[in-house]
Amino acid sequence: MKTVALFLLLLLPGVGARAAAAPSGTLAEAWQLLANYRPDQALPKFEQLAARGGADARTARLGAALSLLAQPSTVPDRVAKAGGLLAGLAADGADDSALAAQFYLSRLAEFQSEPPDPVKAAAGFQRLIAEHPDSIWAQAAVPRLAILLLYTAAGPTDPAGKIAAAELLVKSARQPLAVMELHLVISDAVFHHRLPDGQALPHLLAAEQTGGLDPGTRADVLVQIGELSRLTGQPAQAARYYRTFLAAYPRDARQYSIRRQLASVGAAQPSP
Repeated sequence: MKTVALFLLLLLPGVGARAAAAPSGTLAEAWQLLANYRPDQALPKFEQLAARGGADARTARLGAALSLLAQPSTVPDRVAKAGGLLAGLAADGADDSALAAQFYLSRLAEFQSEPPDPVKAAAGFQRLIAEHPDSIWAQAAVPRLAILLLYTAAGPTDPAGKIAAAELLVKSARQPLAVMELHLVISDAVFHHRLPDGQALPHLLAAEQTGGLDPGTRADVLVQIGELSRLTGQPAQAARYYRTFLAAYPRDARQYSIRRQLASVGAAQPSP
C-alpha cells in the first residue's frame, strides 16, 4: 500500500533515528528496506527482531505491522494481522510505538475497514491529539482529522460547518508541516464545497508563510494568493505575490498571464 510507505517516510524520524543508532544495524536495515518499498524483505527481519524481545521488540512489532500493510492486497489476512499487532502496541503503553499504532489504527478504520468507518477513524485521531498533542503522531493526525471532518460523515453536514470544524484544529497544529498541511486542506475544501473563494485566502497565506511547500504546490499557491487578493480588492498584496511567483518560477507557463495580471493591478514594474 503506497500510502502507508509514504507516511512511513514522513512520520518516522523518532523511530527511524533509534533504528539507525542500533549497534547491530539489523533494525535500521529493516526500516530501510520498508522505506525502499521492499516490505516482503523487511517483514521477516522485523518478525525475527520482535521474537527476540529486548529493547527493540516493540519497534520491530510496529515495523512488522507496517510491512504487512505495505504488502499487495492479495496477501492473505495482511490487514487483520497488522491490526492485531497495532492493537497490541496501542494497548501496551504510551511510547512512540504505541502512539504510531494508534495513528495507524485510525488509518485502518479510515481506509481498510469494510465498510470504511470515518467516525471511528476521527475519534482515534481526536484522542491522539487530545492525549499527546506534541507528539509527531498527533501532529500527523491533525490534517488527517481535518480531511475526515471536511469530506465524510465524521464532520457536520453543511459545508460551512465542515470548514468551521476544521478551523478549530488550527490551535492543535504545532509543528510547521502540520500547520502547512492543515491550511492547505482547508483551502482546498473551500473550493471543493463551492464556498466564497475569499474564505480560502487566509489559509493559503498561512500555508505559504509557514513554508515547507514542494515547488509545484508553492507555485500554485502563489498564483492563487495573487488572484484571490486581486479579486478581493487587495492590489498591493496581489502584486507582491505575483512578483514572488514571477521571480521564483521564470519558466512556468503562467508567466505571461501573471505579468498581465500584475499590470492590471497597476504594478507592472517591480518596486525599487
